[in-house]
Amino acid sequence: MADRYKTMIPAGFTTLWEHYDRWWATRLNAFDAGSSLNHGWNPPVINLSQSIAGVAPETPGWSTFHVLPKEAFLTSLKVVVPSIEGPVTVTMKKTASEYALGVVSPPGTQAIVGIPKGSFSKLARISVNGATIWDGAFDAGPQGLSWNGEDEDYIKFNAGPGTWTFSAYGSLPLARPKPLPAPPSNDVPLGKKTWTASASVADGTFSFTDDKIPIDVSAANAIDGDHWTGWRDLTGTQHPGQWFQIDMQRQETFHKLVLDTTWALWDSPKTYAVSASRDGVNWGKPIATGQGQMGITTIVFPTQNARFIRITQTGSDATYNWSVYEVDVYRKKAK
Repeated sequence: MADRYKTMIPAGFTTLWEHYDRWWATRLNAFDAGSSLNHGWNPPVINLSQSIAGVAPETPGWSTFHVLPKEAFLTSLKVVVPSIEGPVTVTMKKTASEYALGVVSPPGTQAIVGIPKGSFSKLARISVNGATIWDGAFDAGPQGLSWNGEDEDYIKFNAGPGTWTFSAYGSLPLARPKPLPAPPSNDVPLGKKTWTASASVADGTFSFTDDKIPIDVSAANAIDGDHWTGWRDLTGTQHPGQWFQIDMQRQETFHKLVLDTTWALWDSPKTYAVSASRDGVNWGKPIATGQGQMGITTIVFPTQNARFIRITQTGSDATYNWSVYEVDVYRKKAK
């Protein structure tokens, strides 16, 4: 999941979009006309409930379903899965000595509940609603609960409608392969309210979808704080000499530039050179060069004091145009 959503997670949007093939597979069209950045389908919910919490029907109509968690490095979860018989609620909390699994089954259903053996280095006993039902072998449980069997992955029980609280005791490794979050950033974004932007080509529009909706792609869109709007060079595909320029209206101190092309992922610059100027005439040598990254390109360079910033395209791409949907400039936080 993390790999598949790798370009969505850091993006400036609060939604998930529709067509993965904008970056995942076909690479046919950077805009993928007609796709939505706020799509109703939500595959992570399906993955989290069906694969990680392990909730899925065994028979048509959910008369029988299973709860077979595969929680990986997670130490807690809660899902409510709608079914034709009613909602199925599953909770899990894991400590170094206890695996607590809660299941609420709708009326008229039968649940197969499994305690994952792989979550333990040693499993000693299992209780349900406070009564021990397994300590190496099944012992009679409360009414509505029965033995389902054991395989290489789970110790399983049949549970009728109602609320069930399973507690499995033993030794549970809590290794977390997930990396620690990055430390707080010392970067401060510069205010863009008074800035102006220009480019090597005149402002224009493009026709979106079969309805030929005109979309403005003027340079000013790349500094308006809105990641849905942006600038795009429509005169041709990427080629050396194209440039996009910011006038910050006064001298600023800065050390980092971020180009966001999430709306048109493959429109990141093939390769680039960044220059700075105090007067917009004398530019000197580039302060940074590099290759654009899919979606978001972060460019770091020695601290500058200048008014103008210009990003120049130095590479070529026979398929894609060059877009900048939002640009931000950062200075280091004062100590």
